[in-house]
Amino acid sequence: MDIRLTDIVVQFPGTRALDGVSVGFRGDEVHGLVGENGAGKSTLVNVLGGSLQPTRGRIEIGGRPVRLGSPHGALTQGIAHVSQEGSLVPGLNGAENILLGHEPRLGGVLIRARALRQQATALMQTWFPKLRIDLSRPVGDLPMADRKVIEIVRALRGSPRIVILDEPTATLPAQEKQQLWQIIRSLPGRGVGVVLVSHFLSEISALSDTVTVLRDGRHICTRPASDLSEDEMVALMLRRAGGARLKTADIAAAHGPVVLRLRDWSVGAVQVPDFTLRAGEIVGLIGLTGAGHFGFARSLHNGAGVKCAALEVAGRPVRPGSPHRMQAAGIALVPDHRMENALIGDWTLRENLAMVHPQHGSLGCGVLSPRREEAEAGRVLRLMTVKAQSSGQMLKELSGGNKQKISIGKWLYGAEGRYRVMIFVEPSEGVDIGAKGEIYAEMRRLAAAGMGIVIASSDLLEIESVAHRVIPFANQRPGAEIRGGAFSESSFIAAISGTAA
Repeated sequence: MDIRLTDIVVQFPGTRALDGVSVGFRGDEVHGLVGENGAGKSTLVNVLGGSLQPTRGRIEIGGRPVRLGSPHGALTQGIAHVSQEGSLVPGLNGAENILLGHEPRLGGVLIRARALRQQATALMQTWFPKLRIDLSRPVGDLPMADRKVIEIVRALRGSPRIVILDEPTATLPAQEKQQLWQIIRSLPGRGVGVVLVSHFLSEISALSDTVTVLRDGRHICTRPASDLSEDEMVALMLRRAGGARLKTADIAAAHGPVVLRLRDWSVGAVQVPDFTLRAGEIVGLIGLTGAGHFGFARSLHNGAGVKCAALEVAGRPVRPGSPHRMQAAGIALVPDHRMENALIGDWTLRENLAMVHPQHGSLGCGVLSPRREEAEAGRVLRLMTVKAQSSGQMLKELSGGNKQKISIGKWLYGAEGRYRVMIFVEPSEGVDIGAKGEIYAEMRRLAAAGMGIVIASSDLLEIESVAHRVIPFANQRPGAEIRGGAFSESSFIAAISGTAA
């Protein structure tokens, strides 16, 4: 099945998100779609998936003009969309999510539970017979890779000819990415084309047959993937050649006083004998899946269940406890899975920014000042260089990179200088290369202003780019730290896999 989009224009108030884009997709290939933050990738796949109507342009399937009036309308034309943010219901099990909305029913009313399990299992066996996923477990308890597979199986339920995968591996550890890569590679051979949106250019190169580059809402090129190196993709996306990465460790940093000190810290199976963080310092935490680095990072903001001999924030003793207590002590958290853990898509940017410190916009006695809220929201949007129409825009309309900037910015709204420590967990998941640089620059700005930064990430190149020193975790415990002069991907892998000398 061939799909052709011709002269597609999407106009929002004050913004042209797509400007005359023409591109075709085939049912026998993986077609990679790349571009920096705000380039129009999400808008284009939303048009293709039927959730957004173009202002102008033509869509043809097999040479026949069609109108994709809704996601359901797109499905009837053989196009399924697996979104970046996910759409599973955590409390339902895998089988229930796969057949959600299409459950077998008795008399059109009662769900036939046994038939539902059988049909869901049959779909799994049809598409991915080698995978073993417990479809009786709530999906909220499953690993992220299994959840993504369940979403893909649900999309394949209606036998589509094209599946859009929007940042499918953004939240996955390295081992789980390989599992999903094999699935993506297998689909064209089974008659299902893939439109792959990913900020991992190595992933685009490894999986795609064809690559389309967008920039500023315009189509720049569509070429065979074998003809494009990653550096060439970067140059086409950003209008500049990719140079050497700027490493925070290469920047002279005047580290100030200790802002975080702890001793004999334990949470669950994670044990950290001691940890110190100074103002102006960025410390990276790395490890394999289950190594404990993510658990430790999160426990610094949510101290429930933590046992420790001592904890000091900016020289003041603190008793670990709830996020509210840790926040009051001066510790902020920018979590992973931002749409689940940090933001609300159906709120405006102003409402999302104000959620942590709503009192900043108060005139007292519970009366809010829209003027004060608007002024502060505008300040933060400018500071974070968020690309948006206004602070009244709905958050769900933003690109992944701009959403992440809002996730950071809500800690700065009405609170400049309040926090001494900021924890980042997977700060660039679902974020393109251009927005990554802006987020890294904001981390450096916060550090230069006297904050201590902790970043836990599965992206080793990210850690190499932003950290002054790195602490590798293995078996729920930290190992010997690695200083900036010794940074390399090979040294990181050796440290977290236990092969370091």
